[in-house]
Amino acid sequence: MIVALLLSSIIFFQKTRTPDIEEEPRITLYLSAQQRVVELGLEEYLTGTVAAEMPAGFGVEALKAQAVCARTYAIRKIIEGRSYPGGAQLSDDINSCQAYVSPQEFARRNPSHYRELWSKIETAVKETRGMVMVYRGEPIDALYHSTCGGKTESAVATTGREIAYLRSVDCGYCQASRYYQSQQVFSPQDLAPLFKSSSPGQKINLKVLARTGSGRVSRLEINGQSFYAETMRRTLNLPSTWWELSNQNGDLIINSRGYGHGLGLCQYGAGGMASQGKSFEKILKHYYQDIQLLTLKY
Repeated sequence: MIVALLLSSIIFFQKTRTPDIEEEPRITLYLSAQQRVVELGLEEYLTGTVAAEMPAGFGVEALKAQAVCARTYAIRKIIEGRSYPGGAQLSDDINSCQAYVSPQEFARRNPSHYRELWSKIETAVKETRGMVMVYRGEPIDALYHSTCGGKTESAVATTGREIAYLRSVDCGYCQASRYYQSQQVFSPQDLAPLFKSSSPGQKINLKVLARTGSGRVSRLEINGQSFYAETMRRTLNLPSTWWELSNQNGDLIINSRGYGHGLGLCQYGAGGMASQGKSFEKILKHYYQDIQLLTLKY
């Protein structure tokens, strides 16, 4: 029944079929760099999304997990009815949707191993065809990020709203990421964009006001001004909000863990789990709690 309800909710599943040929649903995608809308098969689109969102060198089980995430994310967006430029159902703008890369662009980026890598991604998408994650009968908000740094974040910490399938979980699998731990150094002048005045001054005084349950900073104070950590992250282009902060020779030292918002699937964690022989189902059920995996037939 859930599958039937999902299918009936999505207009793009209504299509003309060629006799004896199983066709995939069609979607419209806004290409932001080209400022135009294209039509693609859903599974064709997902191949380009997985290719853009996850390193193709990861194990196929990690790529399968990414394919299920991307499919669930896309279907939920379409059900919600968000309209992108040109009336498209989806966009390749990562600030509002998911990334996408064409086969031609992927080949340009991977000239020596294009065919092998693209085939691997196609296999991951094909072997999870139609599969989505649901919670209480609805596609989940399948958020994902590059590297959690050892523990994912909870939805309640970022939105103030409990989401059963987006709880913080331990992750001991993402150490291979160069962002597992990193350091950034900022002079007082570097911090000027955060302040109402042109410069925060020559001395940095800082205080962490609040942290989330996972250890990430949620609010902090610099030179008497209070900031949301996410605002500071975006302004200074920091990898995450999981920080240890200190002063050194007048500069602000930020030791960061992870890359991204920390919610849902940790992509490097998925890669680590796959390298240890974990299936994509185990990967998904580690990062998303109390979900069901269902397959849409089309």
